[in-house]
Amino acid sequence: MALDATINCFEPLTAERLFQWHSALFLTGRDEWGHRLRVGDWRDDAGGRMEIVSGAFGHEKVHYVAPPAEHLDAEMSAFLEWFNGSQDLDPLVKGAIAHLWFVAIHPFGDGYGRITRAIADMTLARSGGGAQRLYSMSAAIERSRSGYYEVLQSVTAKDAIDITTWIQWFIDRLGNAVGDALSTLDNVMLKNDF
Repeated sequence: MALDATINCFEPLTAERLFQWHSALFLTGRDEWGHRLRVGDWRDDAGGRMEIVSGAFGHEKVHYVAPPAEHLDAEMSAFLEWFNGSQDLDPLVKGAIAHLWFVAIHPFGDGYGRITRAIADMTLARSGGGAQRLYSMSAAIERSRSGYYEVLQSVTAKDAIDITTWIQWFIDRLGNAVGDALSTLDNVMLKNDF
């Protein structure tokens, strides 16, 4: 999935491609706890509304409620049309918005985080002219997991969404990813010189 997102970054992002990515994540049709998943298709609300929840049983806190499943076709069509369409936005800003928008739609029952990070890497690969990058936005976000959830909650917990904080956080993580790559390159060059 991640390789397809970056190597084939100029191919359109489609529902079918997303379904293939989702299916690749869950080859057994089950999540890591063994629960059966709806794989290779948008989630449904058969088990209730999609909520992002934390806390112990009986003391749960709902952080976010995703749009109802009946709206997913329209929501994803709008997202995909925007993503594949206009290139007027700075690619870094577009990557940040694509990431946030996909998370807000929450189209899958599980795996949406990994797919969202692949979409961010796909956008950045497009901006750099292809897959040859020495940094991974996905890895940078994964390393900042607690801050990631905090900033997402701060942006999505309001009635009127101001995504400025999210874009700043996203670009800051990108800076960290590039900095980490430069440190790695410095070590490689030092070993090479030795």
